[in-house]
Amino acid sequence: MSFLFPLYLLGAAAIAVPILLHLRKRPPKEHIPFSSLMFLEKSPERLTRRTKLERLLLLALRCLAILLLALAFGRPFLNSGKLISSEESITRAVVLVDRSASMQREDLWKKALDLADESITRFENKDEVALAFFDATTETVADFPVWKDLSGRARVAAFREKAPKSPTWMSSNPGAALTSAADALLAADAATPATRKEVILISDFQEGSDFSSLNENAWPEDVLVRCLSVAPKKSDNFSITLAATPPRSNIDEEEIYRVRLSNAATSESATVRLAWKGFPETGMETLIAPGISRILSTPPRPPTAERGTLEVTGDSHPFDNEVYVAPVQARPLRVKLVKESGIEESAGSPLFYLRRALQSTPALEPIISATEALTDADLTSNEVIIIADTWSSDTGEKLNRFAQDGGLVIAIPSANTESSAFAKLAGNEQWTLSESAPRDYSLLSDLDFDHPVLLPFARAKIRDFTKIRFWKHRTLTLPTEAPDTRIIARFDGESPALIEKRIGSGALFAFMSGWEPSESQLALSSKFVPLLFSIFEHSGYSSRAAATLYVGETEHTAPGFYEVEKNGKPILISVNLAPNESRTAPVDPNIVFTERGIPLVGEENADIPDLSEASRLRIESEEKEEKQKLWKWLILAALVILLVETVMAGGRPRSKTPQAA
Repeated sequence: MSFLFPLYLLGAAAIAVPILLHLRKRPPKEHIPFSSLMFLEKSPERLTRRTKLERLLLLALRCLAILLLALAFGRPFLNSGKLISSEESITRAVVLVDRSASMQREDLWKKALDLADESITRFENKDEVALAFFDATTETVADFPVWKDLSGRARVAAFREKAPKSPTWMSSNPGAALTSAADALLAADAATPATRKEVILISDFQEGSDFSSLNENAWPEDVLVRCLSVAPKKSDNFSITLAATPPRSNIDEEEIYRVRLSNAATSESATVRLAWKGFPETGMETLIAPGISRILSTPPRPPTAERGTLEVTGDSHPFDNEVYVAPVQARPLRVKLVKESGIEESAGSPLFYLRRALQSTPALEPIISATEALTDADLTSNEVIIIADTWSSDTGEKLNRFAQDGGLVIAIPSANTESSAFAKLAGNEQWTLSESAPRDYSLLSDLDFDHPVLLPFARAKIRDFTKIRFWKHRTLTLPTEAPDTRIIARFDGESPALIEKRIGSGALFAFMSGWEPSESQLALSSKFVPLLFSIFEHSGYSSRAAATLYVGETEHTAPGFYEVEKNGKPILISVNLAPNESRTAPVDPNIVFTERGIPLVGEENADIPDLSEASRLRIESEEKEEKQKLWKWLILAALVILLVETVMAGGRPRSKTPQAA
């Protein structure tokens, strides 16, 4: 056994205190009562000095407690381990190489590979080295056992064989890569401890890198990070990203986009030119100061540029100078008409008016089909279901679940529609449906122009609905409280004519009069088409297909145009570089890592200095004592002994020879 602080063992000399206390002179404590002493003169008590120790067990406990405390403060440890010699010490390291899109500038990729070669050759054969490349994800291409016992040249050859030919188009996430490397080092250290654990990070350390993963957990204190930076000769850089697509209301309107142009803080130039690639006549020049970004409107898209690419010029790094812009495309909208009494396409039927009303627009491309029997496949493959005439209670329940899952149901009950079937569709048994009393005609009134469906008709010239006459209609009776239900219009201020009910994440719109000329003039009115499209827009079916995506959000690994299938129809999408990757201004890794408590090692002190034998012995002793923590057990034993001593000291000792007073 050895001691980390042997000077504290001098405290064992304190055992002299209890021994002296046991030998000290003291007056006799035993007195024998006597009848009357008032006529006797009191003789002074004679102090006696002990010539031998009494209560030896109590004295032994007190001395032992002092000895245990002295040993505990000396921090003992069992010196059974062997001192690690320089021949037995190993270094375990992970080499991380940045392969994100910003590494495409100039010869940064070549510089990064050369630095990786130099870093790998520094390690000895007995050292364990792993290799990983990172962008938004981290890929380990060589784990610790793979390169074990290989020479430096063999490791470099293996590294060059596994290294990709060029960087990717992904964004940079060194935070996640460092966290993954630290976890790998700690996992390997659990089996075979290393004398040094290190992560070598090779990157351009651009401003757009993601270091947020380093904030989630504390960094291991014994894992060092060595940063090797690569930088281009020219630091100027312009970038372009798409800010907004054009809000067109007509298919013939020009496509004018809004883009964000940015200039790096380290740029020396401020003049940038923007144009549609391949169409120099569309070019426009502007000034953007270094470190500033501006949002500009682009020149109109040329008619022949279906796959249009916006390009900026004026800098030295073209990797982020283009943005691919897919044309504004109508969103496919699958509409299924269900009429269990029989599908008719003759003039005046609901399908006849539906096909003529739902024509393609810049926002929507309706795909219309009809069926007499609603199937489960219809519920999953369509966004809108129109139920007309009569239907069963089972069909009503299916459509209610369809609306709860986010679908849109448009109901057109007829005179033969059962009230119970309509109630199943609405999901409320208190809804009752009946045929209205005959009359010449009814008109719409109490129109709710604050409702989003009627909001487009709120202007003075188009808000007049009095020219639409209804020959027949149904009377809907609602309960006193009808949550999530809104009456959009009424018949002559009485029963509802058009209602909306929110069901789950979807909705039900119900017309209380049919579209056939025998029931109303609605389908013949100029307001019929915009009314249907207003319902679609309110239900969230007017948004255009996504104009642009970023690399990493799809399976496509490079910017460009791609055709994908959506709702059974091919559409053109554009994939672009992530905007953060264009923020190429360098950051200081010393600031980034030290503020997060990550220990750094530079080139000047990258190698471990040779330690003297005394220093190595001291370090090993501290590690052994820290792991064993024998002092805790000594303190516990001392407390137990002191507890026993307190109990024993409280008892009265027996005296063999009583002393009279």
